Amino acid sequence: MSATPLEQPAFAIKMNSECLTERHLLLFGIIIQWFAQYELLIQEIMATISGSDLSTIILLTRNLDFDNKRQALLKLLYRGKVPLNQYDRISIYLRVPYNFTSLRNHIAHATWVQSKIPNSIQPNWILKIPESVEPLCGDLNAYTIDDFEHVAQTLTTNHKQFLDYLLEISLIQSHSNQR
Repeated sequence: MSATPLEQPAFAIKMNSECLTERHLLLFGIIIQWFAQYELLIQEIMATISGSDLSTIILLTRNLDFDNKRQALLKLLYRGKVPLNQYDRISIYLRVPYNFTSLRNHIAHATWVQSKIPNSIQPNWILKIPESVEPLCGDLNAYTIDDFEHVAQTLTTNHKQFLDYLLEISLIQSHSNQR
């Protein structure tokens, strides 16, 4: 038996319906899943370079977050005598999701509230800053639906280009999600 549009399933939590829409939640899920895809790709590269099987690398790195996996890979690439041009390109491809790590962490660890900026939301910080205090980062943490769509599209496009490059230089044989 499915819930009608007016009913909420028993497991649903009460959210501020004026703040988060279904589109927000869909884009949150897409962004989080792209980070999971990047982490898997990093683990596949590690397996290739180290000569290990993927399951071993996944077990060894399962408690590392995206940035720690990224840093571990870059150290492994450097130590593995990967040509500098390949190291640089991989580093550049991984810079794209790295630039969105703060947003990813906000999605995973914060509740959201309406921002003072029209049509935008922002993380609802535990530390409530008095209105008289201007945060150093200004309103960099306010996002519109268009911002979230841009991030999701950027992660998608970069991942495809990164995957194609890795296949071209044989740092992975085939991607796990394409089997």
